[in-house]
Amino acid sequence: MSERIRDLAVSLKAEHQLAVEGEEAIEVSAPATSAGSFYEKVRTAVEYQEEHLLRRNAIQRMLRRFLGADIPLDDIGKNILRELIWAKYLPNNEIPEVFVNTLNPIIMKYEPLLRAADKLPSDREQAFSFIVDVLSTEIEYLLTPPVRDEALVSYMYAEMKHRIIWDPRLIVQEEDKDLRLYLAIHKVLLRSNIATLRFRLLTLYYPQWPGHAPGTLIEELAGNLSIVIEAVNRQIQSPVTVRLAILLRRKTGLFRVMRDVIEDTDDVTALLNDPEFLAKEVKKKLKTRTKEFRTKLRRTVFKSILFIFLTKTLVALMMDVPYDLLVYGHVSLIPLSVTVFTPPVLLALIGLTITIPERKNEEDYITAVKALVVGADHEHLNVRVKRDSFTAISRLLTVVYWVVLLFVYGVIALLLTQLQFPWLSIITFLFFVSLVLFFAIRIRATVRDIIVSRDRTGLIGSVFDFFMLPVVRAGRWLSFKFSKLNFIIYFFDFIIESPVKVGIQFLEGWMNYVREQREEI
Repeated sequence: MSERIRDLAVSLKAEHQLAVEGEEAIEVSAPATSAGSFYEKVRTAVEYQEEHLLRRNAIQRMLRRFLGADIPLDDIGKNILRELIWAKYLPNNEIPEVFVNTLNPIIMKYEPLLRAADKLPSDREQAFSFIVDVLSTEIEYLLTPPVRDEALVSYMYAEMKHRIIWDPRLIVQEEDKDLRLYLAIHKVLLRSNIATLRFRLLTLYYPQWPGHAPGTLIEELAGNLSIVIEAVNRQIQSPVTVRLAILLRRKTGLFRVMRDVIEDTDDVTALLNDPEFLAKEVKKKLKTRTKEFRTKLRRTVFKSILFIFLTKTLVALMMDVPYDLLVYGHVSLIPLSVTVFTPPVLLALIGLTITIPERKNEEDYITAVKALVVGADHEHLNVRVKRDSFTAISRLLTVVYWVVLLFVYGVIALLLTQLQFPWLSIITFLFFVSLVLFFAIRIRATVRDIIVSRDRTGLIGSVFDFFMLPVVRAGRWLSFKFSKLNFIIYFFDFIIESPVKVGIQFLEGWMNYVREQREEI
């Protein structure tokens, strides 16, 4: 066990430097960075995204725009770097010009895959999305190699592999167990999205793919593109992978704190040999993590409220106001106000009332980390994976679920009818309440990243779960379905973004021209 920790310590202290001493760096004008970063802040406000994925998602959008505009592949690398600097995702005047020579071959490597995707008889868009996901992640990894993150994933995988208790009735191949465990850990420990998981699994299947892959490998992957995509997606979307991710989420906090302790310690040997010193460091780092969690929680709630106002509220205004004017000849202010303001208030109320039992959590962390260091057994480290069973009781519970959902919707609709709500306002209200409850519960679920023990639900909580869980699941379904119909995102990505980036490019060209003219005087 100590050898794994020593290896982790070496990886965590590794340094990465993109800039090259003495090389000319890519420089953009201050007005261009101001305009680019302002646009990026507005764009990200209309879509719910994890902060650590903002740059990755920006690269995805750029690739889609460049590839859709038939820009030569060998021009995409420099354009991506400049736009990332505009948006302040990369530092100005620090990225060496020669880095384009490293980036371009990576992008060109995907040309045979793009051609192969275009020739597929069906699922061309799915194949294109897969390629963009993998390419954007490889570019991100090239810009900032995740050596420390991957080392932590490998460490958690090695520690948890022998702590997983598999249900003997669960029919899964040993190789698939390892892959799905690794994917689940990557997903919850690093909060990786599907693009990251696709790239990581592809590199597990084809270790030579990152960087300058052999021509034979590129041809093989292009020739079997649909088979590879299906295999990768099957592993990621497997119910076992999803179940493992749920079970492992509460364990991730232990490994994050372990990482913090190791990174802040010069003498790992002393850490391993002195339990009291280890407990003191774990306590200190957990306190810092808890404070950061509270700050991030408030920021997430605020961003979610802003997201709701900028997207869902706008939809409500577009639906309810014209309907009221057409049917009643005036706008019903009370129903409209309730529809607009209730969801964000509800979100803030649920999201900001999270409590953390810090003393109990501290004790759990210290005992679990000590067990982790010496390889001992511990209740907060063991995981049991059970097989889902669909029995007559399961079918009965599904019926109960629908009955409860219709009952809750019916009660709310009845109350709103008594308040003289138009039927369209009632439908809009139920729609937004379902979505907001889903967002709020998902925000509350982030407490699993910091609290290692399971929740103990009281009577009131159990009653709330019984009636609200069907509504939350309905909100989850609505969020998934209507995320594809976010017209504001479509407006930004397909109508606004290209003209904005052309305008910034013109602005930068003009500033360079003015600077050159001034130097000649």
